[in-house]
Amino acid sequence: MTLTDAPISLLSVMGTGTFLLDILMLALIIRRHIAGLGRRIYFVCIPALTAGILLLWNITKVTRWRIMEMPVSEYEDRSYCPNTYLCLGLMLVLAVLGIVLWTRQEMDIKNSLTPQSLEEGLNSLPDGVAFTTPQGVPLFVNSTMHRTCIEAMGIPLFDSNLLELSLQRNKLRKGCSSEVRGKRYFLHLRDGSVRDIHKRLINVGGVKVWELTAYDVTERYQKSRELEERNEHLKEVNLRLRDYNNEMNALIREEEVLAAKIRIHDDVGRALLALKSYLIRGGDRAALMELWQFTAGILKGENEPDDSADPIGALREAAEAVGVRLTLNGEIPDDMRKVLVIAIHECLTNTVKHADGSELTVDLTDEDGVMTAVFTNDGKPPEGEISEKGGLKSLRTAVEQVRGEMELAAVPQFRLTIRVDRKE
Repeated sequence: MTLTDAPISLLSVMGTGTFLLDILMLALIIRRHIAGLGRRIYFVCIPALTAGILLLWNITKVTRWRIMEMPVSEYEDRSYCPNTYLCLGLMLVLAVLGIVLWTRQEMDIKNSLTPQSLEEGLNSLPDGVAFTTPQGVPLFVNSTMHRTCIEAMGIPLFDSNLLELSLQRNKLRKGCSSEVRGKRYFLHLRDGSVRDIHKRLINVGGVKVWELTAYDVTERYQKSRELEERNEHLKEVNLRLRDYNNEMNALIREEEVLAAKIRIHDDVGRALLALKSYLIRGGDRAALMELWQFTAGILKGENEPDDSADPIGALREAAEAVGVRLTLNGEIPDDMRKVLVIAIHECLTNTVKHADGSELTVDLTDEDGVMTAVFTNDGKPPEGEISEKGGLKSLRTAVEQVRGEMELAAVPQFRLTIRVDRKE
């Protein structure tokens, strides 16, 4: 059965199928050319495409003659002779050949590094990549770099020099900004992300090309900023610690000077009290002279104050020596002994020197960790406001060093109160 005897429906199906097979063969040729896989397939596809075109031409002529009943020439009449089954077999061969070649070509594209696959790979990168001529004309710009330039400048990358100038002068779209660090630029986009844009000159086959990269460094940049802020904070803390150390050294020196003054004040006061007692009641002149010689040696720096004896016992002896009865009501805490010794000595001196009294009473209480010491005497009350100088001034300094409070009262009698919260 020739094509002239075939039904019109069969001719239509054969014509459509042959046309699609010709398109498939042409697509194979074009696809392989674009992928750069070589031209060996041409020796198969071109003959197959030629056979498909001839078959389509014959089917078209027969269909036109059958439908339109147009007269045919002697040449055209000879073309109607092909056998229908032969044409169907040829179509089957072309279809199988097209499927095999397409499958093989798909495998070659996946397994080969072609310009197309290289472009697809660069476009799939999360980082921006572009290559330009030394004049700044783009040779290739991947999709990420394209989006970055549009978001930052509002236009695609037409000139790399324009992009670099915009980054240097921070002339970007609203919400975007740039930060220049040496030869690198940090681009801050409106969505909060940060791109590290770097430019370098490379040599490709003897041709110089500029490579532009835009790495997403959002997380690393944020951590870097946090680290810089922590370093600044540590720097400030270090400066404060240095100032605190200097203040502590100065405070230690002041405490040493104050302690020396207090010891000298105590020894001189003891000597004066002993002299007053000798003048009033008499006594051992040799012992008095020995005490004054020792005190004079302390003032000259030849002798050191004797800190080995019990200070409370020494104060009791000094009080008895000048005719004053010292009464302690309560226990003296060990951590408050130093301050209370200074206070007792100062009050004993003032009792003898200013109040002309014969009894000094110290009442000690401790309520909920708050120690209170109240000093009173039976002498004359002070005349007018009490001026804090000399021993009283040193005593207040010693009380404040232990975070305590000191109060002075002159009416109805002399009263000194020291209050220290020992829980702090």
